[in-house]
Amino acid sequence: MKLIEENIFLKTTSLPQTSSKANYLIVFCHGYGADGKDLINIGNYWQRFSNICSVNPGGFEWFDLMSHDEKKINLELENSILKLTDFINAKLKELNLDYSKLFLVGFSQGTMMSLHYALTNSNKIAGVVGYSGKIYDPAYLEQNIKSKPSVFLMHGDDDNIVPLEEMMEAKNFLLQNKFNLKTKIFKGCGHSIPVEGLSLGLEFININKK
Repeated sequence: MKLIEENIFLKTTSLPQTSSKANYLIVFCHGYGADGKDLINIGNYWQRFSNICSVNPGGFEWFDLMSHDEKKINLELENSILKLTDFINAKLKELNLDYSKLFLVGFSQGTMMSLHYALTNSNKIAGVVGYSGKIYDPAYLEQNIKSKPSVFLMHGDDDNIVPLEEMMEAKNFLLQNKFNLKTKIFKGCGHSIPVEGLSLGLEFININKK
């Protein structure tokens, strides 16, 4: 299947629609060191089961977590969120969809981006699927929650890049703030997405379709 590459607000890789009308938009946010093609095969797999338009922003990092300059990290995060927001707004308008038809799927740093965008956006989206990630700056987020979409976090218990404890902290944060939350821990899984995780992610999306 031929991929569609665009470079408007973000460098993106998209799957072509399977019909003339997309009922939902799923945006995949890649992890640190990856690019727009890193997660697009998930969309290819999921697209066989529902009429969706899958888009994966491309790039190598959303913000520099290796930096020791917190101000620099926050500025980069804010800039990336603005670009992601502009991109999503344009894509929803193009497809004639509202925010209730939008899902975000993130891996690692992409999960941080997806959660940050979804929680600070006053327009409630359909849901967030986060693999091997965490919440960045929970103190800031707690003061800036504007909507509470359904969230599904999945993580391997053998992840040495983003330790499982990070997901547990995110879980506690979301539960304390009364989010509709689901979690799954994969035994013996490292910093990756197992096949079971793909099936569970799609199941979550289908359940949360409006």
